[in-house]
Amino acid sequence: MALVELPDFAAGIASVRAEDVDTVRNGIPSKLAALRPLLRGGRLGSARSLVRDVHTLFQLLLDRSFPVPWRTTAAIVFGLGYFLMTVDLIPDCIPVVGFLDDALVVAEVVYLLSGDLRRFRAHRAEQARAA
Repeated sequence: MALVELPDFAAGIASVRAEDVDTVRNGIPSKLAALRPLLRGGRLGSARSLVRDVHTLFQLLLDRSFPVPWRTTAAIVFGLGYFLMTVDLIPDCIPVVGFLDDALVVAEVVYLLSGDLRRFRAHRAEQARAA
């Protein structure tokens, strides 16, 4: 028996609509800002990789100079949308473990998109060298 049963990724990704992209674009900055004090205080020290992955996925979602297929966009929106939900499998208000399910979902999306993320990081590095 699994400790945490993750959502159905295929169904979740397939259910993403174009208007969900704007919801995620608008919600992620404030959710990340709300987590900063918890990270600084050490209460969510292990969540640094979650925040890093969320930030990377968010950058990929926003960067119009790096085209990705809709399925990649939908996977990002699904993962970040799950991260945005305060009441999910394990509610975020439960200290430390409240973000466990979020971390698992985001990690799975990062794994699914590992090829896109490698290309995106190379693209960003090339842009930085050119600047």
